[in-house]
Amino acid sequence: MATIKDIAQMTGVSPTTVANVIHGRTSKVSEETQKKVKQALAETNYTAHMGGRLLAKHGSKIIGVIIQDSTAVSDHIYDNPYQGEFLQAVEQSIGEAGYFMMFRRISTIEEGLRLVEMWNLEGLILSGSHSSEVKKWREKIQVPIVFLDMYTEYTPLAQMNVGIEDYIGGRLAGEYLVEMGHEKVAFVAQGEVAKGIEGLDQVRGKGFQDVFKEHQLKADILCVPALRGPYHNYLEQFVEQMLLNYTALFFSSDLLAVQAISHFYQHGLRLPKDLSIVSFDGTLLSQYATPRLTVIQQDVTKKALAAIELLIQAIKKNTTELKSVSIPVKLVVRESVCRIEKN
Repeated sequence: MATIKDIAQMTGVSPTTVANVIHGRTSKVSEETQKKVKQALAETNYTAHMGGRLLAKHGSKIIGVIIQDSTAVSDHIYDNPYQGEFLQAVEQSIGEAGYFMMFRRISTIEEGLRLVEMWNLEGLILSGSHSSEVKKWREKIQVPIVFLDMYTEYTPLAQMNVGIEDYIGGRLAGEYLVEMGHEKVAFVAQGEVAKGIEGLDQVRGKGFQDVFKEHQLKADILCVPALRGPYHNYLEQFVEQMLLNYTALFFSSDLLAVQAISHFYQHGLRLPKDLSIVSFDGTLLSQYATPRLTVIQQDVTKKALAAIELLIQAIKKNTTELKSVSIPVKLVVRESVCRIEKN
């Protein structure tokens, strides 16, 4: 990787001049010199370490926590309480391990690469990346990476992966609704109709559908928009055109479920009498909803701790082992599901 001294030698100027251009102190630097230095910086793909080089002998002690999601930049991803609960848990785990956390949301791998180089990060915890990009991440990032919830064909894909029992969670929701007499059901998750649902939602939906297949019943998959406005429009359409097709819905997150409940109440629906609801996550939001949500609950703290333990081991050993950790889930029954009595 190029240094300031390397750039200075390439351009025939002093290291001080190069540093001034990098940090925008150009009042005493000619435009011709600025152009020459900037061109050299671009050609060498130079990235400032922001003090990381000074800590190189002992490590920066900084762990990056990245959410890769193109919609996160334009939509309110942090309205989802799962994100807040996870970040709080992972920050505590990182601190207890003697490290510092740097959190970023990004859209591309290149943004993540710049972050790692600029701050001399010792490791990454990565959430939200698509399965097709795992190989690129491992090729471009030289520090250990722990992926969260990375699946392909229902099998953990990443070299180091921490997830939860998503398939079992889907089955638990399905088994409970079957026990309560529901036969007209659907799994609701974000996705495009043409592509279907992907990643962990696909795994949850598969578990849910398999239960109903085993009972000679059919569970639908409803793909809903990721952004808030289009999702509300979808809910409006659901109430008008699809409501009578179902007695129960299983939502892939508490946030999707609570948004839907609010919309259903505005239309005068009586829950769970008119429609039963189950959701995934078990965040505080599910406890404050009316009615209180029956959920598939995941332990976010255990998930964060497992990710940090795996990453710290890799950092200390300076090697990455093939390992996948799956955190158990459980069904928590509350007030959002009613029994369907057989005639």
